[in-house]
Amino acid sequence: ASLLAAIIILPFISGALILALGERRRVINQLLALGTSVVALVLSCALAGREMTLALPYFGFDWDMSFRLYHFSSFIVIASCAFAALIALYSTVFMKDRERSGQFFGYFTLTLGLVNGAVLADHLILLLFFWEGLLVTLFAMIAIGNPDGYKAATKAFIIVGLSDLCMMIGIALTSMLAHTMVISDVSLPSTGLGSVAFICLAIGAASKAGSMPFHSWIPDAAINAHLPFMAILPAALEKLLGIYFLARIALDMFALTPGSWLSTLLMVVGGATIILAVLMALIQKNYKRLLSFHAISQVG
Repeated sequence: ASLLAAIIILPFISGALILALGERRRVINQLLALGTSVVALVLSCALAGREMTLALPYFGFDWDMSFRLYHFSSFIVIASCAFAALIALYSTVFMKDRERSGQFFGYFTLTLGLVNGAVLADHLILLLFFWEGLLVTLFAMIAIGNPDGYKAATKAFIIVGLSDLCMMIGIALTSMLAHTMVISDVSLPSTGLGSVAFICLAIGAASKAGSMPFHSWIPDAAINAHLPFMAILPAALEKLLGIYFLARIALDMFALTPGSWLSTLLMVVGGATIILAVLMALIQKNYKRLLSFHAISQVG
């Protein structure tokens, strides 16, 4: 259980320390980010194949901060830590002489902790906490890029934020129907209000992954944000997290039957995302926008 908590807490401590050190300790910031991601990868590999839960009480509430590790979440955590370690290694060279590198590495490390927390969370409110934290680091990492980064960051914040509002509605409906907020205990039919809850949650998951029609901020961010940002968030961690949660919704939380209209809807959205994003990539003349549309296509 201590290793499980360390995977989440260690990046938070490291990220806060990097932000506190500022821009004057660039080498220390780089080493902290790289070391944290490597240690998190080692810890996640050490937990591979295990199943465990961790419950910590909320202060002043009857809920528990529930975390759950099992084969699926373990795979996603290992993948996210592996991507983070590789991108941290690349970023130590790419961000060496660039402005605001300390902020970048601080937000980068916090993002890793937020993703691991969201993947391991077994409580809807706890999941929402980490989920919305990623919206903050998303905005910050785009904004510290080019001078026009704030415009792209604001666009991303609005699009992802609106989809997160749908997800909040889905969480409220799910908890009302299931009489629990523990994700592993939710088992609902995908009919009636259950289908509304499913769609609201799926919108949040699809938007986080960068699926159409919630994709338009990604090409703009590719132009304005630092290059490693595109590798760490839209192309890797957010894609992993969004697809992971969508799988949990469709396979565990709701009874999604083959041939149902919800199943067909998911296939249509997936197919459209694959085809339309590739068609958009064909007409791009900027390689960053081209790669961003291919990243969107892979979500499908």
